[in-house]
Amino acid sequence: MKKIPFPTLFLFFFAAVVYAIGAATRAGVPGMVYDQIRESLGFTAAQTSAISSWGVAGCMAFLGISGILTDRLGWRPVILAGIALQVFGEWLLYTFTAPAWVYAGAFLNGGGRTIGYLTLLKFLDSEFDRKYFSALIGVFYVFSYGGTLLGSSPFASLAADHPWQLILRWCNHLTTACGVAVAVCLLCSARTARRNPGAPAKQREPFPWGQLLVQLKKPQCVAVFFCAASGIVLYWSCLSGIGKKYLSDLCGAEAGALGTMNTIVMVEMIFAGSVSLFLGNRRKLFQAAGCILLAVGSAVLFAGTFLPAKSALAAAWTGFLLLGTGYGFTGIQITACREFVPPVFAASAIAFVNFCANVFLIAIAQLAGWLFDCFAVDGTLQAAPAGFRILLGVYLLIAVPAAIAACFLRDSKGRNISAEI
Repeated sequence: MKKIPFPTLFLFFFAAVVYAIGAATRAGVPGMVYDQIRESLGFTAAQTSAISSWGVAGCMAFLGISGILTDRLGWRPVILAGIALQVFGEWLLYTFTAPAWVYAGAFLNGGGRTIGYLTLLKFLDSEFDRKYFSALIGVFYVFSYGGTLLGSSPFASLAADHPWQLILRWCNHLTTACGVAVAVCLLCSARTARRNPGAPAKQREPFPWGQLLVQLKKPQCVAVFFCAASGIVLYWSCLSGIGKKYLSDLCGAEAGALGTMNTIVMVEMIFAGSVSLFLGNRRKLFQAAGCILLAVGSAVLFAGTFLPAKSALAAAWTGFLLLGTGYGFTGIQITACREFVPPVFAASAIAFVNFCANVFLIAIAQLAGWLFDCFAVDGTLQAAPAGFRILLGVYLLIAVPAAIAACFLRDSKGRNISAEI
């Protein structure tokens, strides 16, 4: 394994903290303060859901170009741009009350998070031996889903006593401080990273669009990408807008189940890759188990909409824990996607999967807002069960085909799941 200079390791740490803060605010706003935003800004449910949608749109807008730039230029030249976008976008988000500015802030903040996400994964892919990627990605997930965990029930509890804009301001100050630390570490590591002036310039090959398109024509490649994207869609749409409302409107409960769900996700994301590596880098069993659990969790939540509040709460806890357990294998799902593209374009493959997922995230977020407005109970912030049934029906339309596809997955060499049993 390569020896990494200490300034570079510190740089990774501060950049990962920046991403953790972004993950926390993505989960927290609007997901954990949905009704508070509606009250404080006078938004409808559709307008509130649009905050999440514009954040996802920012991710989509920056995914393609930042993935290619990160692959071509390396992670160092683009990492500060991502941090700057994240800081500026979040400032807009908590400073202004007009929808246009709030949405612009969410858009730029989402773009900054995306650049940070891809550069950090590129760091792990390029600075270490590639065979350790599935284990090392767990290091990144300590920060990624540690932030998401803080953005669930802890964020909701803090928002009960403090305005959500003030919480975002605190987060943004910490992001700025870490961004300055990243810049200092870049300066300290510049001499180590500088190329030998006498060495010939490395010739870059054109992006192999043709190879990618050839792979995308293969049903197994489409299935692997779909399985990875489906988990992202179900988990993040639940966390960023639907889950907290389900608990409060149908169960009369706080966000504790979401915090527990994220604890499970964090533990699995950190250690599942290492377990996979220990078992010989096996993928397919984990992929199938993850997709099946996501489908069962969605079904349990759907069933809970027909139950009284006490029973619905039990269904909510069960469903969310199943969703978290299933989504926890996404690190392995992402690792499997890399096997279907040329190694030099790891960031681009991950960007493509996330782009596809984000298309559905926006659609589900806006559908949720429209349904919450349509099925409002006596004009209050509460939504009727029928609205959640439609949403969870959409979940099942995504989760069930993914579970079926996962049971017949083959890897990039054509081996099927039975080879791992």
